[in-house]
Amino acid sequence: MNKICLGCGVVLQTDDELEPGFIPKEKINDSNYCKRCFRLTHYGEKNNNEEEKSISYILNKVNKDNIFKIYLVDLLNINNNTIELFNKIKGNKLLLISKLDLISDSININHIVDNIRKVYNIKSDIKTISVDNIASINSLINYINKNNINKTYLLGPTNSGKSTLINKLLEINETDTSMLTMSNKRNTTLDFIDVAINKNLTIIDSPGFLINDYNLKSKYKNVIKPISFNMKDGEILLINNFYIKFKDSSSITIYNYDKLNITKYYKDIKFDYDIDMLANTDLCINGFGFIRIKNSNKLYIYNLNKELISIRRSII
Repeated sequence: MNKICLGCGVVLQTDDELEPGFIPKEKINDSNYCKRCFRLTHYGEKNNNEEEKSISYILNKVNKDNIFKIYLVDLLNINNNTIELFNKIKGNKLLLISKLDLISDSININHIVDNIRKVYNIKSDIKTISVDNIASINSLINYINKNNINKTYLLGPTNSGKSTLINKLLEINETDTSMLTMSNKRNTTLDFIDVAINKNLTIIDSPGFLINDYNLKSKYKNVIKPISFNMKDGEILLINNFYIKFKDSSSITIYNYDKLNITKYYKDIKFDYDIDMLANTDLCINGFGFIRIKNSNKLYIYNLNKELISIRRSII
């Protein structure tokens, strides 16, 4: 029987060091991880020539199975692209939203969830999760038990926290299974991995959906503090390396993972494109977060890929 790497799901092999799943012959019987996952876990290294699974490959695989699906996405990465992927998943499924716990206590989480359901017309169940909150984890476990779910896919965009969630479930259940490889690298999991959480539940960890994004280098681990500005007619805001000019005055609030370099900018710029915004709408940027615009406006944007942007009615 072939032995599977618990980190990436690839069959272990001793023939070719350049191929996935390689492990030295002398370690094949004693190790649960390939060389790649060992070095990724301990040294943060990842091979640049790894073949990442396409979105169509993942969807074709999971949609053929009549198995429950859990789709994990964090609050700041909910946008047209990530919800479109959720909608393409067939069968019974759950939208599981993480990192709402990082938003200020003054914001009603249930109100945000209701708004997400309305904005994206979601018919499936929605739950929130925090791996650092035992009550939140138990709520998910109760949901799984109540719905008689014995096996489920765990899906989501890259770096959505799938392996972290599985590891927490293993820890709570005191399961005698090695922890999955966790990393902030894109697509730590190379293929599907069956993980027995306990005798009643198996979770199939999956490769992350590869979505073109802003690719911030660091993400918040503590409370996300929204940043607000009052923009005047014609003022420009420099956010890291992209620029937004506001035709009309408006208050705005930036919800973002990173500790950004944000300042008002006063030089002339030749902008790449413009976008019309209605009042109380969010400018969503894949992998970045979103910017809430209070007043209707025309935005002029420079040095930000238009494909990363989507617009929705404000959820906060």
